[in-house]
Amino acid sequence: MPEINLQKIISFFSENKKEIVKDILEGRGQLSAHWMLVTRDVDSTTSYVLRNIDEVVQEYSAGKIELTPRNSLKIGKITMQRKGGTPDPTSLQFKFSPLELFNRT
Repeated sequence: MPEINLQKIISFFSENKKEIVKDILEGRGQLSAHWMLVTRDVDSTTSYVLRNIDEVVQEYSAGKIELTPRNSLKIGKITMQRKGGTPDPTSLQFKFSPLELFNRT
């Protein structure tokens, strides 16, 4: 892909980063999430963290927009990549580490 197109893509995601992250994590409409609950099991002990979705969006949208070495797009703390294993090359998947919310307790 030409460098000028990459810069346009990065610029678009930079300008709309918070709204994009909000759509990924919260969704829209009546079924949009207001909270995120994350649990973890360590040595037979379960702990959890419950965060307001606005705090979660703020946390995961922090950071810059960048292209990874494997040509995925980092949107703050979320990685966007083409979904593999499907015949449809237009599907995307978004990856993030929910356990990072434990670092903010």
